[in-house]
Amino acid sequence: MNVKIIDKKGSYILPSESIMLIQHISENMLIQKLILMFKSFSFTIKFLCAIFISLFILSQAAHAANNLEPMTSAECLQDINFTANFLLENDAGIKGKNWVTYPKNIQTILDAQKKETIKVKIIKNCEDIIKPFLKAIRKGHIGLDSKSIASYFQKSSTSQQDDVVTTKKLSDLTSYIFIPSFEPSIKFQLNKIVENNQDNILNARYLIFDLRKNSGGQDDSAEILFKLLGEAEYWIEMPKIYTSDANIQTYKNLEKIISDIKTKEYLVEIIKRMEHKKNDWVYVQGDTSLVSEKIDKIDVLANPIKVVVLTDEDSASSGEQFIKSVKQNPKVVTIGRNTYGALDASNLREVQTPSKKLYLSYATTYVHRRSGQEIDNIGIPPHILLPKPVDQQAYENEIKFSQDYLEKEKWKP
Repeated sequence: MNVKIIDKKGSYILPSESIMLIQHISENMLIQKLILMFKSFSFTIKFLCAIFISLFILSQAAHAANNLEPMTSAECLQDINFTANFLLENDAGIKGKNWVTYPKNIQTILDAQKKETIKVKIIKNCEDIIKPFLKAIRKGHIGLDSKSIASYFQKSSTSQQDDVVTTKKLSDLTSYIFIPSFEPSIKFQLNKIVENNQDNILNARYLIFDLRKNSGGQDDSAEILFKLLGEAEYWIEMPKIYTSDANIQTYKNLEKIISDIKTKEYLVEIIKRMEHKKNDWVYVQGDTSLVSEKIDKIDVLANPIKVVVLTDEDSASSGEQFIKSVKQNPKVVTIGRNTYGALDASNLREVQTPSKKLYLSYATTYVHRRSGQEIDNIGIPPHILLPKPVDQQAYENEIKFSQDYLEKEKWKP
């Protein structure tokens, strides 16, 4: 796959692997799996992975409080004030919207929640009080919790089962793939499915990709799916890092603990750019504004006539990135409902609140999309909008609807 970089100086080609994972690495991804893959990545990918992994390394020494432990109303109020001020100064999603103060509706919620702090007895009370304020800012890639993100990864490494891709040959014409996430194991599963031509995936006249409930993961896991859609070129808008002092410091902390020489050099270079443009924006890679990922004839593994991608309100993060990309392919029709809406602000970092009892996670990068094309809190609309299913049978019927749409050639003008 050829990858073309477009910036102020023109265009040039990069290996496709150097583009993967640029937008985000989902907070639901297992850290152990990231580390296992780390050695095989190019230095740019290592850098981007390392940014996220550092969340866990740097927070290992921090105490993860039980949310049933005592907390005073004064501590909670202090943490709310800290959260509100810190986000205004450092969160890339907020800075991307050019907020100097909170919009009136959000400020009203914040003021109301502050009054609720008099009821706080335990940490959980404070968590519950702050969350409506954070949700009013945006739906995803922002949070406050008594446990660091690291503790969730440690827990999931022993308790969470891998998501499973399933396929079905619906007819002689149509094959179906359900992709529940893009966590690391999904890439291996998809590669095996394609290798074995499971359920006639490679020869089907029509394909259905079911991304409903796809919670995201890593963009790299979806790579082979693009090769099942014929020749095409996909454009991706690149994120920028907001260069506040606090965000710069997180990169400096990361640089100190990274041993890989090339990644360390990359961090030094990006820190220099951030310090040169404080309280401004720098691209995650050079002056890159757009990325073009092109699937050439030699890359194509399947060439169906038409493809349906099923979406819903639970399709998020990397799932949304895939949906946004394939909508550019004229073979693809998206059917369902708006996606979750968590893609513009991303690349989480974490900071402890003054009480030392809560962890605030916030976004350090933002994709500056053209007006009217924002995704956060809105989602990506489908080509064909379906009502929210009232029960499981109605949910399953959406697959039959998609099959009929394809096989009865309703997509033709």
